[in-house]
Amino acid sequence: MDPFAAIILSGIVVIVVAVYLVGRFYPGSGLEEVGLRSAREIHETREELEAQDLDQMVAARNARRRARGLPEESATELEMRISSDLREQEHRRQAYLEDRELDQLLEATNRRRRARGEPERTREEAREEFGGGPGAAS
Repeated sequence: MDPFAAIILSGIVVIVVAVYLVGRFYPGSGLEEVGLRSAREIHETREELEAQDLDQMVAARNARRRARGLPEESATELEMRISSDLREQEHRRQAYLEDRELDQLLEATNRRRRARGEPERTREEAREEFGGGPGAAS
């Protein structure tokens, strides 16, 4: 092997090994050097801030409740009430969609029945036929 090629090749190997060793044994991370944070650190910081926000919101809500003479609520009670409200809202939404679907079905059915000269079907008749009974969708 040519001595010049050996010197160049050994120089490249020394530089690669030196960069590896510096990266491996240098304290901290490269992200810190350029002012960035890891995804884990960002996630932990976000969770801490959300917990602080929740504590502040519950404290403010309880201050308003105390001023009105109502008992305080813990974060757990508040979360359970919100969960219950969301379930009720979803129930109302589902009932609305069922009523809308029934209206569309009746509209199409009655259009065909009118074209054939038959009497129109009412909402109550459709509910009875499909097993819902009066007020089943609400």
